[in-house]
Amino acid sequence: MPRREIPGPYRALLAGIAAVALGFSQSQPAVPRSQVAGTVTAVDAAANHLALRSDQGASLEVTASERTLFLRIPPGETDPKKGTKIALASIAAGDRAVIVGAASSSTAWTASAVLIMSRSDVASLQQKDTEDWRRRGTTGLATAIDPAARTVVIKSGSRSYTVETGDKTEWHRYSPDSARFADATSSSLAEVKAGDQLRVLGNKSEDGTKIRAEKIVFGSFRQIAATVSAIDAARGELTVKDLATKKPLIVRVNADTAMRKLPEQMARMLARRYAPGAQGDTVAAPGAAQAAPGGRSGRGGGGDIGQMLDSLAAMPLTELKTGDAVMVSTTQGSDPGKATAVMLLAGVEPLLTASPTATRDIMSGWNLGGGGGDSGQ
Repeated sequence: MPRREIPGPYRALLAGIAAVALGFSQSQPAVPRSQVAGTVTAVDAAANHLALRSDQGASLEVTASERTLFLRIPPGETDPKKGTKIALASIAAGDRAVIVGAASSSTAWTASAVLIMSRSDVASLQQKDTEDWRRRGTTGLATAIDPAARTVVIKSGSRSYTVETGDKTEWHRYSPDSARFADATSSSLAEVKAGDQLRVLGNKSEDGTKIRAEKIVFGSFRQIAATVSAIDAARGELTVKDLATKKPLIVRVNADTAMRKLPEQMARMLARRYAPGAQGDTVAAPGAAQAAPGGRSGRGGGGDIGQMLDSLAAMPLTELKTGDAVMVSTTQGSDPGKATAVMLLAGVEPLLTASPTATRDIMSGWNLGGGGGDSGQ
């Protein structure tokens, strides 16, 4: 089974406090020690005990003693001397921790040191990570893969980019049933297939045609145009008819689903933009800045479809009605008759009339959820 990946902003955190743990253990007497990282779920200071949910998903019971060292580590620090000694009672649920000690069983640990990053510090790191993905992230469909050159060409809206990867590029693959970054697993270029949707973090070249990838998360998603046949708001489910296959599909909608509705005027402008042979109108998000040379706005610049859709107000499920046309990006799903909606766009009738490829072009450019701000908590 693939290893469950550590959520984006925590990966740097774990690397930092794990280095602190290593430095701490090397400075102590030579006795067998190990370490485990996770999120604190409960603290009982009177009993010298805390509970931890590890990054692999296990529930752990951690026992401390009067000799256990508790250190709060500032974000990004790897020097144990920069840590501040704290009491067990000052640790709270939601804090991140590395436990240095020994495991007496698969679920029980005895701690010689507990290294902590507060929940607020974690939130700050997460916010910075989210902002970085918003600024330098690009989403698109893989159209060509060159393993020898280690490049992937992606199509994002009406533009194409060559994604350049290297030894330091981090690869992660979405779960078949989730677009949450917390559920992604470690991966590689070898697993990318044409048609996969990629979320790429990296700087664009001066001419805006290339992206030097630092992190990539990708997966296989279904992008369909459909009409709504039935709505079960209580269950958070839609029954839709796929306009291509003419088959019904049950689409689950949850708290992570991005749902938007195009205003009629915007839908008509996009229809002209994506019509066959069109040069492309520039449809900018309200108040959105245009891209600087080289695409340094991070998301394609003028007419960027992902930025435009993100700027629209969220649409509640109750706003849909039977007979509405929608574009939906869903997980592949383990059941072909059911899928979870990652993104759903209503008000799309003019686009479906204007262009047979509008669903692919528009949904492939809409930023996948979980790029960087998904903590998985």
